[in-house]
Amino acid sequence: MEHTKELLSVPLASLVPSRFNVRRHSVGQVEELAALIASQGLLHNLVVTEQAVGRGKSRKLKFAVAAGERRRRAMLLLQQRGRLPKEYEVLCELVPPERALEVSLAENSGREAMHPADEFEAFKALIDEGKGVEDVAARFGVSVLTVQRRLKLSALSPKLLALYREDGINLDQLMALTLSDDHAVQERTWFDAQPWDKTPAALRRRMTVGEVEAAGSALVRFVGIEAYEAAGGVVRRDLFDDEQSRFLSDSMLLERLAKEKLEVLAATVREEGWKWVEARLSVDSQALRQLVPCAHVSRKPTTTEQEELDALASRAAELEQQAQALDDAPEWSADEAEMIDLEEQDIAARRKAISEALKTWTPEHKTHAGVIVTIGRDGDVEVMRGLVRDEDRRAMAAAERTTSAMGFRGPNDTGDDDQCSPPPLTAPERRAPGCSEALTKRLAAHRTMALQAMLTQNAAVALASLAHVFVLRTFGADYPREASALQVSPQLSAHVLEAAADDLKASRAWQEVEKVKEAWRARLPEDQGAWLAWLIALPQDELIDLLALCSALTVNALPGASASASADAIAAALGLDMAEWWEPTAEAYLHHVPKAQIIAALKEAGPELAGGGVEAMKKDALVSTAASRLAGTRWLPEPLRLSPG
Repeated sequence: MEHTKELLSVPLASLVPSRFNVRRHSVGQVEELAALIASQGLLHNLVVTEQAVGRGKSRKLKFAVAAGERRRRAMLLLQQRGRLPKEYEVLCELVPPERALEVSLAENSGREAMHPADEFEAFKALIDEGKGVEDVAARFGVSVLTVQRRLKLSALSPKLLALYREDGINLDQLMALTLSDDHAVQERTWFDAQPWDKTPAALRRRMTVGEVEAAGSALVRFVGIEAYEAAGGVVRRDLFDDEQSRFLSDSMLLERLAKEKLEVLAATVREEGWKWVEARLSVDSQALRQLVPCAHVSRKPTTTEQEELDALASRAAELEQQAQALDDAPEWSADEAEMIDLEEQDIAARRKAISEALKTWTPEHKTHAGVIVTIGRDGDVEVMRGLVRDEDRRAMAAAERTTSAMGFRGPNDTGDDDQCSPPPLTAPERRAPGCSEALTKRLAAHRTMALQAMLTQNAAVALASLAHVFVLRTFGADYPREASALQVSPQLSAHVLEAAADDLKASRAWQEVEKVKEAWRARLPEDQGAWLAWLIALPQDELIDLLALCSALTVNALPGASASASADAIAAALGLDMAEWWEPTAEAYLHHVPKAQIIAALKEAGPELAGGGVEAMKKDALVSTAASRLAGTRWLPEPLRLSPG
């Protein structure tokens, strides 16, 4: 049945929404449509019906838009922005009310959406015609990044785009394959993969094998992307990752640039007069164990340094108050808590840097010791001064004995050439005139025994002396220059724990321990030599709290530590419930176990949690689902459950 079209030009201000429009949901964003109308004009007429508005003399004739409401709103937006004149008129097709509903339904149901691949190729054709990316973005109301992404997809292998049109590959998988511009690589990555191993993450991993991912790489942060590219290095960028992930293809070039930069820094350190200075990309714990720290003293801070330390202490106190207020607030703000935590970490790092800068070594020590210049975990340069090699230890001990023969002895000198750390030259102890070395030792033995006898009768001083040992080890940097008369050697466990769990520092337990440590660190006198007297004067309840912290930092309940019974007894006494401290997140647990174990965990946590077809899910989807379902259930794997009894 044919209908004669009645076209008329209607002022934009006279167009109103229609009750006959079949679209009842939100008309959506009109920015992109407005840009298209501004650049291309109105390509399709609006369909309208006459509608009287108002009563009596104020009654006016309006035109209700039965089809084209989004176009009307887009033109109003352009008019508000001055892109269309106030008197702008729109060409419309007028239909009677009885046909309006039918026409609206026909227009909306008769459309066929453009296939995304057609859109990719259309954008490419525009660029091939000579239009700029920014111009295309402006004309179509999209971002420059959107245009770049569509161009990237249009450049994929024709075989893969054809497969996409046939629904043989999805858009997420296509986006992963854009990491390479080589069609052969794209096709090989897709067609050689097993059907179950074609997730976007798996495709990205295969395409970046042997490359260095910039995110999380200390080496990349140290060298810098710009320096790497300036040296000819190729960077592969993932346009479809919100973080714009970058992969560096030439790891050898990256390492060479890092070594060259380290060597420049090492050359400056060599001017300090050390026996040796080495530049190393990394230093493992085994290599460090072969080196012995040389004693040092700490100079007084300069006025500027002291002012900065005071400012840091003041700011740390403010952050502590903010954190406490956040804890007490009715609603928890994760973003605010993270900002506080990050600033506290920055303060701790700056305090440590100033503390390291205060260390000094004598020329005598420098003739036997050396320095390692390396890259820290965060990509900053790390300078480890005052390290003694095994072959230099005896020469250093001989030099110390020469000093003693001239009338001086160190407070910890036992005469053993293999002592780990020689006594500091800065704290000599004069031998009594007329006393041989043997007699001096004999008398010192009697004095030591008398000290022991008296300490058995004075618990307060004994407790402070014990705390002194732990405080020196906990707060006196890695190698404290002061020493204790007590033959107790606490071993801090943080390094072995971090090696066993790389996510440990993100845990609530770690953060709470660090908070307590920083509070005590701020109270200690700057001079280590004054620590014991300060501890003796400390109220006993506070001293016990400090000793509890220091003792706690030595706990090692890892398998192989031969302390499982002791650890279980401590846990029972404390009422430890790991559900208060740990959750089975993807990073903490689920990524590290097979699918069957994840499903078993869901069933244990609650039979209803294992529904919804989890057994048919792929590993990545299952991990995400399980993490969400297990959150808040207090489910624990066997090693973390409460011990019986």
